[in-house]
Amino acid sequence: MPYKGELDKMRKGLIALLLLTGLVGNAYSKECGGVGYSGTDPKFCTKCHTQGCPVVHPTECKVRETECIKVPPSFPLNGGKLTCTTCHDMNGKSKKFLRANRPLRERFDFCFQCHNEECYRKFNPHKTIGSNAKWQEKRKACIYCHGVGAKLEAYKACVGCHTKTPHVGAPEHLLAKPEKVKELVKGKTQLVEIEEMEQLKPKIDEKELKSRKPKIILVKGRIECITCHNPHPQIAVPAQGLPKEWAEVGEEELKYKLRKLELELNRFKINTEGVKLMSYQLKGGKLCQVCHSINSLK
Repeated sequence: MPYKGELDKMRKGLIALLLLTGLVGNAYSKECGGVGYSGTDPKFCTKCHTQGCPVVHPTECKVRETECIKVPPSFPLNGGKLTCTTCHDMNGKSKKFLRANRPLRERFDFCFQCHNEECYRKFNPHKTIGSNAKWQEKRKACIYCHGVGAKLEAYKACVGCHTKTPHVGAPEHLLAKPEKVKELVKGKTQLVEIEEMEQLKPKIDEKELKSRKPKIILVKGRIECITCHNPHPQIAVPAQGLPKEWAEVGEEELKYKLRKLELELNRFKINTEGVKLMSYQLKGGKLCQVCHSINSLK
């Protein structure tokens, strides 16, 4: 046990440390700019962050305010230009030291402090294709997913927009080896395997499109998003939402898989409200049974 004199010294040292911490403020502020650091001088940032932050947002560019972009007064510019400290304040206590005028609950809440959310709403090609819009508008929706020339890149076309909606079974299906898929689907007549986009006859009349039935499609021997989903509302089969019990099972399974991948669930959104764009009926496991025998699912 320390003597009484030593304990007094320890107490005095602790008090002095607390007083010192209170005088200089945030420890990170001291590290970056020293006593009295205002949090608005970007030159201290590049001492450590030599590569800057080009992936997230460019800096040193002149801000030109428009209907879609307006920087709040609380986000300081340097001579009208964006800098590190426009977005970050090392005196702050928020995650990543982000400046915030409101709670940051969703990924883009921070961005929409300067950017007008209405200007960045995603175009929904599925709704456009299924609407009464003129053919030229619908053609834009086709190009939006397929590109000019209707290329067969199903996975790339889907994940460009659907980045936050993983679901049960997706990794196992998309990463399944072609030889295993071939063995699984052998003799299954409901499947259609394609090698080129032309096999789906994309240039068709509107009336013909409405008369078509959804297909279970394999792309070059692989399971793709379009195997289970059909992006065309005129053809697709709607799937009902999950009952509470099954929704909980799906969430737990996804949590388990994300833990294995060292990812957090709050980065994603789980859809339990049903899906409109399916290739076949889900009720009673009908879609699953196109490839899997009922005994293999037990």
